[in-house]
Amino acid sequence: MKKILYLLLAVVLCSGQLIAQATHIEKSEAFDEPGDGWNKVLMLKNGNTFFFHFSRKDGIEINVFDKNRRVTSTKEITSDLWETKKMRNTLIAGLYEISNEAVLFMVQMEGRLPTLYRLRFNGTTGDLVKEEAIGTLPKVKLIQFGDEVNTVYIEKDHESDCYAAIFFNNQVGDKDERIKVMHFDGSHNKINEAFYDCPNDDFRFLKFIGAVVDGNKRVFLSTYGAKTLKGKEGNVFISSLKAGDKAFVTKPLRFSDDFKDTRSLMEYNRTNNTIQLMTLSFTKGRVSFMGNEAMGQYMSIMSYIDPETLELKSVKPMAGSKVNEYVRSNVNAKRDYRGLPQQMVINKDGSTTVLSEEQTQEITVDQNGNMVQALTLLGAVGINELNADGTEKSGYAMLKMQAAGGLFNPLYISSRSKGRWAYTQGAADYNSYLSYDYVNTDKGRYIIFNDNPKNFDKDEDQKSRKIVTNVNKLNTICYSLNGDKVNKFYLFGNPEDKDQSNSCHIEASDTDPVNGTYATIMIERNGRDRQAKMVWVKFE
Repeated sequence: MKKILYLLLAVVLCSGQLIAQATHIEKSEAFDEPGDGWNKVLMLKNGNTFFFHFSRKDGIEINVFDKNRRVTSTKEITSDLWETKKMRNTLIAGLYEISNEAVLFMVQMEGRLPTLYRLRFNGTTGDLVKEEAIGTLPKVKLIQFGDEVNTVYIEKDHESDCYAAIFFNNQVGDKDERIKVMHFDGSHNKINEAFYDCPNDDFRFLKFIGAVVDGNKRVFLSTYGAKTLKGKEGNVFISSLKAGDKAFVTKPLRFSDDFKDTRSLMEYNRTNNTIQLMTLSFTKGRVSFMGNEAMGQYMSIMSYIDPETLELKSVKPMAGSKVNEYVRSNVNAKRDYRGLPQQMVINKDGSTTVLSEEQTQEITVDQNGNMVQALTLLGAVGINELNADGTEKSGYAMLKMQAAGGLFNPLYISSRSKGRWAYTQGAADYNSYLSYDYVNTDKGRYIIFNDNPKNFDKDEDQKSRKIVTNVNKLNTICYSLNGDKVNKFYLFGNPEDKDQSNSCHIEASDTDPVNGTYATIMIERNGRDRQAKMVWVKFE
């Protein structure tokens, strides 16, 4: 009997090693663990990898790694245009590779004018090629970033180096000046600039909720407007602005009448020449204080829109039945999945992957009603695969439970993928370790997140899981999805004991889907000693 048990154990260990060997990992030399602030990795097509870090007061530092994974350049970026000591009140609006350069977009206050700065870095040396202010919002009374009062969004075309800057200010009295769009080509020449005309003069509320750039030809915009805060006559609109035109063509999505507060994810599915708009609309909720939960319910709908006429091709409610089937069959027979959509990925074959995450906000206030603590519990991962016509193909769910500091907005994973970041009230530095990543390659699909090793064998029991609150006890987990098979392994190797761990900065990571490579900052802990390394994981 003992021989049989030992044989079974050997088989299990060998199978785990085989799964782990499906990845090839390269590591840089060790460096000091980054301090608080923003950390972001950007892989360029030339094989170089940029690592950006900025702190509250010291400006921006850039390390450039070459193809051999060695640091070839380190730069400390200061400026006469923007203030290095104002980084705490700075919004990172986006980070992209554009025309073989790393291009950083950030917003700072110039007096009371929110100003968008564009910083271009040489893709080989990391040298600052050019920095310039490219636009401002109107003067504001309230200086506040990270919400929907006054902000700037950057949207880049996936198929070209063209991009758009969308300026949104909800404080401007004239609703026809609340949204401004600037369209640029890959050489940073301005193609077009226009204000968005409010589609209804009776709207008290109007906000930008999504955009898609179609090369140098046009920009698509989605907006939400309503007469009252409760969503009276609330409607979602789809608009297009062609290069050379100064007026948007706008049409309402008729089925969206009386929608309450709405957000969206928007992508151009070029395989079937369709604009896909996934809306997330608040339906009902309540807020209980003194440590209880802030809860809300949302309705999610996928709209398929003809880019030439802006007419609806079809509308599909996002039911998530396949994810529920997976949960009930593999996790808990009595439980439904309750995650919110966070990201939409268009695949090469025209199908769509919708990434979700369960999310609960906890707010604690004092006797005077002042918020003293805010937490967001980040729960189970949901993966919903849709056919090109919007019907559900398959679904998966992976349990986790993480406690993040501050309040996370819906769709924050989509924002994170574009490099968008701002200091969040109540947030802790360990937030960069939380949530999850999705990697899609020609060889497979992978879910990556940090977890306590005590949870590794608890996939069927959410209640007994240890809530992730301590970065010193985390190891990076990877799930491999292949048809009906779901394999699980430690991405950086099994932890040998409780004094050793390997975890990564999920928030900082970047993916090169062409080469199937995932790059991130890994923290190796051995007792009290911690050191950082840049790692590149190639899924083979």
